[in-house]
Amino acid sequence: METSGKLTEKHPAITRPSHATLTDQTVKAIQDAIKQGRFLPGSQLPPEMELLQMLGVSRTTLREALRILEEQRLIRKRRGLGTFVMDRAIIKDMSQNFGITEMISQAGYAPGIRDFAVYVEPSLKVIAEKLEIAKSSPVVVIDRVRTADDNPVVWTRDIMPQGYLNGWMPSITELNQMSLYECLERYANIRIINGTASFTPVRASREIAEKLKGQQSSLLLLIAQVDHDQNHRPVLYSLEYHLTDKFNFIIQRKGPAF
Repeated sequence: METSGKLTEKHPAITRPSHATLTDQTVKAIQDAIKQGRFLPGSQLPPEMELLQMLGVSRTTLREALRILEEQRLIRKRRGLGTFVMDRAIIKDMSQNFGITEMISQAGYAPGIRDFAVYVEPSLKVIAEKLEIAKSSPVVVIDRVRTADDNPVVWTRDIMPQGYLNGWMPSITELNQMSLYECLERYANIRIINGTASFTPVRASREIAEKLKGQQSSLLLLIAQVDHDQNHRPVLYSLEYHLTDKFNFIIQRKGPAF
């Protein structure tokens, strides 16, 4: 039988909810303590014996709860050092089509832009095919590093047929104030209706590693997406290189249907 022990004064008290299994209660208690700021990002969790006293659970239950929290990327075990709270992950729900700026804001970070560049160039064959335009047609390209609290998390390249933009040319001022989707609707009367994305793990090139302040050949997740507007035209082709340790990628799945 699991009993509560005396709480230490070194760390704040955390309590388990009275529903669900003991493991689920323990997971929820630690999740809540992290969300409420009792254990700050980057800080070390109390030693195992103190957590056992604080939660009143067995060692088996606590270790299973910590395993689940590590899978959820809320904590990270460092061999020989202890268990640490990870920085807040940016949740990227793959079943919803919305911009990186909104995702960063929802995670509680301040979104920003670095290494901004916008230019016009003739479309390559592969880009022309994605956007269903003639090869060498002029396209507007936006390159930028997306930041969360000034830390780089994504490098993106957005490509749009110039002829669809009604003379609008993106600026960093506009894109600091609203998402590209919002800009397209406001300035070019383009409303994004849906998108089709593909996902590929890739190694960071030297150029992208430098932009994201990472190491060359480190693992990134590349999301390539084609967005369609209210007239069913492919109007935006995006390449997004995500630092995998900064995001939680989730997708809502239905079924099985019989």
